[in-house]
Amino acid sequence: MKPLALVIDQDAGTRKLLEVLLTRFGYEVDRVADSESALALLERIDYDFILSENEHVAKWVAVHRPHALQRLMILSSATEAQLERMKREWLHVRIVRKPFELADVIEASQDAALNRAPREPRQDELFWRRSIVSGAKSGVLLRRQGDFLEIVTSIGYPAGALEGWFPLSVSEPYPICAAVRQGQPVWVASIRNAPEYPLLATIWLTNQTGSLAVAPLIRDGVVLGAAGWAFRDSQRFTDAEKRNWLAIGEAATALVEGETSAESTSQTGA
Repeated sequence: MKPLALVIDQDAGTRKLLEVLLTRFGYEVDRVADSESALALLERIDYDFILSENEHVAKWVAVHRPHALQRLMILSSATEAQLERMKREWLHVRIVRKPFELADVIEASQDAALNRAPREPRQDELFWRRSIVSGAKSGVLLRRQGDFLEIVTSIGYPAGALEGWFPLSVSEPYPICAAVRQGQPVWVASIRNAPEYPLLATIWLTNQTGSLAVAPLIRDGVVLGAAGWAFRDSQRFTDAEKRNWLAIGEAATALVEGETSAESTSQTGA
C-alpha cells in the first residue's frame, strides 16, 4: 500500500505542485486549502506525511497525535523571527521558509516513508477522504433499516453531534429523507433559497452551513441508504460537481450494502 500524505496550503498552485512531487516519489496525496478541513481528516486518518503552511496543524498534532510530529513539515511564509520561535517550540518538526527547495520536501517525505509504521486503512476511509478533499465541511453515510435511517459513518461533525438524531424516520421533512423516499438526489445550492425546509433554517445557520447535497444509495432498484454532505458556502452544483458527489456515494454504497447483508444474515441465521 502506498504511503499517504496530506497537503494543507491556501494556494492552489502550491497544493498542486506538492501533489505532483509527492506522487512522483510514491505517495498517494490528499490536498486541502484550510486547517479546518485538514483537522477533519486528521481526526480520522493517521497520515504518513503531513505538509502544512502554518503551525495550527502542529498544535493539534502535538495534543492528539504527538507521535506524528516527526512526520510533519511546515512550509511557512512567516518572518525569520517567527520561524525561529517555531523551531524552538516544535523540535521534531521540519520547518522551512517559503519559497522552499523541492529537495527539502523530497528528503522529508522519503524519511517519513521509510520510518512509517504499518497502517491498515478502514473501509470507510475513502468516503472520509473524498468528501473533505472535494470541498464538503462534513459528510454522513446512512443505511436504511426498514422505515428508519441509521449512521454507518460520518466525518466533520463534533463527537456526539449526530447521535441524538438517529435512528431517523424516512418520513421526516429533511433533505436526506426526501432523497431516500424518492430515490433521487437532492441539491440545495443555498440554504437561503430553500423554503421547502423551514424547520432546518435555524440549524443550518447555527452550524454555518451554506448548502447541501444528498445522493441516494441504490442497488437493483432498492434504496439502501443515502450519503449527504454539508458545505460552508453556497454551491453552483455544476453537472461535473453533481457527477463527483454521486460517484462518491456510489463508491460508498458497498459499505452500506455490506452491513445490510451482514445484518440480514445474522437475522436469518443463514
